[in-house]
Amino acid sequence: MSPEGRIVAATSDLVWSVGKKPVFKVSLASGRTIRTTAEHLLYRAGVWTRAGELKAGDRLAVAREIPETVCPVSWPEEHVVLLGHLVGDGSYLVNQPMRYTTASEENSRAVANAAQGAFGVTVKRYPGRGNWHQLLITGNGNRWHPAGVNLWLRELGIHGQRSHEKRLPQEVFRFGKTQVGLLLRHLWATDGSICCRGKGSRGAARVYFSTASEGLASDVAALLLRLGIVGRIRSVRKANYRPVFTVDVSGSDQQACFLDSVGAFGPRAEPARCLRRVLESVIANTNADTLPRDVFERVKAVMREQGISRRTMASMRGTSYGGCAHFNFAPSRAVVSGYAEILEDDVLRRWAASDLFWDRVVDVRPDGSEEVFDLTVPGPASWLADGIVSHNSGAIEQDSDQILFVYREEMYSKEKTPQEEKGIAEIIVGKNRSGPMKDIKLAFLSQFTRFEDLAHDYE
Repeated sequence: MSPEGRIVAATSDLVWSVGKKPVFKVSLASGRTIRTTAEHLLYRAGVWTRAGELKAGDRLAVAREIPETVCPVSWPEEHVVLLGHLVGDGSYLVNQPMRYTTASEENSRAVANAAQGAFGVTVKRYPGRGNWHQLLITGNGNRWHPAGVNLWLRELGIHGQRSHEKRLPQEVFRFGKTQVGLLLRHLWATDGSICCRGKGSRGAARVYFSTASEGLASDVAALLLRLGIVGRIRSVRKANYRPVFTVDVSGSDQQACFLDSVGAFGPRAEPARCLRRVLESVIANTNADTLPRDVFERVKAVMREQGISRRTMASMRGTSYGGCAHFNFAPSRAVVSGYAEILEDDVLRRWAASDLFWDRVVDVRPDGSEEVFDLTVPGPASWLADGIVSHNSGAIEQDSDQILFVYREEMYSKEKTPQEEKGIAEIIVGKNRSGPMKDIKLAFLSQFTRFEDLAHDYE
């Protein structure tokens, strides 16, 4: 994240282990979580705040969209279609036949055509109850010599996953936007849903994907973020059953974006057309994609500087005067943009036009201890963790002009240190703004706890 609130490309220069430390888990309203040390900095309402100081109700910055990779991966269309359907309604367990179960004729044809066309396998159809039927995908070799779809899924690293273990292969996160949309379109045709509630019906329209795998729900939410859609992960638990996770696309703007970027296939096509007709007559009024109330502090400060009263501001905005109520809610981007234009304030313009979605903290709690790593990114000094904006872990390393690391072989090596290496300390210049970096060896005098120059004749 740049200082202007834009998501930009940057390169990490250093990642290193800092040992075992207590970890906190920060849970957000969108279902995202981040596990970090109490000292780690997250971006709260325009201020870097330590994770251990966060509380429920705080607003944290999440990227509204993840930029496309520099070198996107491209698959044959048949591969993308088949993967979406198999991850949704397929079974590819170890030592069991490869099956696909569906009640949709469109889905069935898509799977049969993709499997036969791309891998040359045989697809047999078996009837089931009602409209349901099963496709048996054969000709995939055996456990010793896998071939066809079997070999492909093994190479992708997902073969053998049960329903609650399913994940998308890592390579799909390098797809371009077009293929991300294609994959989600066919995945949604299996366990996704588009519920269009027309005129006279209660409740809002819903667009969501349902799965027994928490990991798959996170994968789907991550892919939606590539398309500028902030999915909200929810879980439903029933006694004696595994939890079910849903990824919801909420709000008319986000649902319209979904229809444009993902679209619909098979049994979801008609509900999608119905939803589009409904959205054309809906006036967006979001209560999720809002800015933190803290932005009003800037509004009030600029109003004081320009001598504008609250009553005058209400008149300038063309609204009724409501006293303190004008600043007692989380504003939309349009509201803040309106204030920015009236007050001619660039800071407010950046708030309204940033690439950030302001998620709400719902829980912060200790989550055990484990090995922790630090990461630094020169320039923006921040990076995204599952979309959540995080600061460079070590402020000292980031702000200092020079960093020295002291390494003594006898202190860190598990093997016996040779006699000639004992008492030798290596000074590693990890960062130096004033000139080139190098490693220097010094003599460590343990009896005085002091470092001295190493005699030149040592080398």
